Amino acid sequence: MSQQTRRLYEFGAFRLDAQERVLLRQGEIVPLTPKAFEMLLALVENSGRLLGKQELMKRLWPDSFVEEGSLAQNVSLLRRVLGENVEGERFIETVPRRGYRFIGSVRGVFDEPDLIEPERPGPDIAVDASQEADVSEGYAPVQADIQTAIELGSDAKRSLKQTPRQTVLMASLALVTVLAALLYLVILRKPEQPIGPAIKSIAVLPFKSLGAGGADEYLGVGIAETLTTRLSSLQLLAVRPSSAVHKYADSQTETAAAGHELKVDSVLEGSIQRLGERVRVTVRLVRVSDVSLLWADHFDENFTDIFRVEDSISTKVAAALALKLSGDDQRRLIKRYTENVEAYQHYLKGRFFWNKRTGEGFRLGIAQFMLAVGKDPGYALAYAGMADSYTGLTFYNFAAPDETMPKAKEAAMNALAIDGTLAEAHAALAHVLVNYYWKWSDAEKEFRRSIELKPDYATAHQWYAIHYLTPTGQMDAALQEMKRALDLEPTSLVMNTFFGSTLYYAGRYDDAIEQCRKTIEMDSNFAVAYWHLALAHEQKGIFDDAIAELQKAITLSGDSPLMIAALGDAYALAGKSEDANRILDELQKLSANRYVSSYEVAAIYAALGEKERAFQWLEKSYSERSFHLINLKARPEFAPLRSDPRFQDLVRRIGLPQ
Repeated sequence: MSQQTRRLYEFGAFRLDAQERVLLRQGEIVPLTPKAFEMLLALVENSGRLLGKQELMKRLWPDSFVEEGSLAQNVSLLRRVLGENVEGERFIETVPRRGYRFIGSVRGVFDEPDLIEPERPGPDIAVDASQEADVSEGYAPVQADIQTAIELGSDAKRSLKQTPRQTVLMASLALVTVLAALLYLVILRKPEQPIGPAIKSIAVLPFKSLGAGGADEYLGVGIAETLTTRLSSLQLLAVRPSSAVHKYADSQTETAAAGHELKVDSVLEGSIQRLGERVRVTVRLVRVSDVSLLWADHFDENFTDIFRVEDSISTKVAAALALKLSGDDQRRLIKRYTENVEAYQHYLKGRFFWNKRTGEGFRLGIAQFMLAVGKDPGYALAYAGMADSYTGLTFYNFAAPDETMPKAKEAAMNALAIDGTLAEAHAALAHVLVNYYWKWSDAEKEFRRSIELKPDYATAHQWYAIHYLTPTGQMDAALQEMKRALDLEPTSLVMNTFFGSTLYYAGRYDDAIEQCRKTIEMDSNFAVAYWHLALAHEQKGIFDDAIAELQKAITLSGDSPLMIAALGDAYALAGKSEDANRILDELQKLSANRYVSSYEVAAIYAALGEKERAFQWLEKSYSERSFHLINLKARPEFAPLRSDPRFQDLVRRIGLPQ
């Protein structure tokens, strides 16, 4: 035998015995799992010092792969047993994205030396990381309590074999505690129900891809989009669309912070890891107000069973939120747009590339959507994605309208032929009808049908505002629709920017400037926000700022012809005709290899005061059906031409109201 001094730490009403590996509260043992105890010991020993997540994970699981959520599980358990939520005293501080710090007042105590018998080898109980649910702080499921009791019982049995005298008594008390806990948990205690206000809104964050090199990044984003689509089918729940959460794909934003930014009551988040044909999906549903866990689970399946995983997640989320679903609701919740796993993978990749909003991204997206419908010709969502990609190429001037818009219409019609209730396809068709075919009445019906089918589809509200209501001069209604889109997607750069654009067309230039600046504060690399900010500054006569902003937009957009033409327009309005003509020469050279919109060239000539040249290029834009020509009456640069009969004739031919 040898003498050892026991390391004891006291804080609040607790005493932590590092030697015996027990936590006491007023002399009574507090049940803890081995991993929770080890984490508490690490925090207490380093009281006041921030312990990083990686440092803690290395200490708790030196030879195992686990996710960061396991740390949150242990912190949740510790906070509960320490009574933070009950007594108001705080011991553990979370440092967002970094780690944890013990902030309670700790007093080190050295007890009288005990005679400790050398430890004999004995069975070591390891907790499988796969059994530790990835849960949020502030809540721990009943299963964690049962596991605590079981593990403590195992420790007590081991202690009976390994230590004499005082430890025997301590272990006996532990066993009594275990039996009482199990009786309470299994027989007397009812399952915990979510406490707090009803959940009325949710956001599904992009699932984190744990694959090597992010090769499966598209999968995490895509599964989140699929779940968003399913939950959006329920009228009982407001669901933030995928475009509102894309910014969180590479973000380290804490769950609660993301929820507050998105203005939702709950957040569904998770991770996905693929190894060959196997896939593990870990998911948790968190209440934003108190960061409590409403539900958590993980799934280990063959990738071919990914649809079954999505079905299970959708139905369990609805159950966790206590939604009363009708038979139709239940069917919509597990609706699949394809049963072909390969087609589904291609669709997910297509949306992943489409969301990049670049010329290359749109083209890669089209290729993936084509592969998807090749695998499953009845895949309506893939056709809708194809239509959006063709339209995106034209909107950003990456391709000529006659090259892409008929294909966009064909894809949208194919989607609707398969599923006439697909809101995305109705909006895609409306987009084409109004911008290329100038079928205003038909386009309005399609926009309204899309919104009717899916009221929370922010893109339909946005497109209806900027492609129908604004060109026809219905500015109050346009602002109302854009406000609705922004309410649905408060963190979306697109929605924030185009709300500024609508303010600009309404003549509210100061408000437009303020809105675009807010967008740039969200992301200083978003070219479209600088473009619209510059347009508003032009109308205020702040030309130097407008020119500087457009120069940034050109760089950030990869030398977009749309942005280059806007710079020429700014030079012309500022009276810098030499610079404006230099831009015209540059656009002429670009047109040999890339599409340059005649409508944008006409705007530069109008700003220069060259009326005849402006009308020549407007006629060209009519012949090529330039995408933005529908804004002819709304765009301020063309104001000097409005009294000319040729202008009114062009307005009539486009179908705009006189």
